[in-house]
Amino acid sequence: MHLAGYWEFPGGKVEAGETPENCLLRELQEELGITAKVGGFLGESLYDYDTKVVRLLAYQVEHLEGEFQLIDHDELRWLAADELASVEWAPADIPLLEYCRELMVNS
Repeated sequence: MHLAGYWEFPGGKVEAGETPENCLLRELQEELGITAKVGGFLGESLYDYDTKVVRLLAYQVEHLEGEFQLIDHDELRWLAADELASVEWAPADIPLLEYCRELMVNS
């Protein structure tokens, strides 16, 4: 809750015996109620919040099925490449924006 009010990419902690890709699939189901397919690795961010260090891994994801539901979040937004800076991102997520922007522009 220390990041309440900030925007974050969906995801969560990798559990024992779980790959980052399987973690992302599980978290997308738990947080948004969707089934997805994990694509290519985009990049990573390592951020020290003083109380903990967070390592984020970003992947391209394709939505396969399910209606998006706000289970763990207050709001959901789709942003164009030129709109990514229009919300206040959690500090750990900021380095991932360039990977997303590049993917969006080159797709």
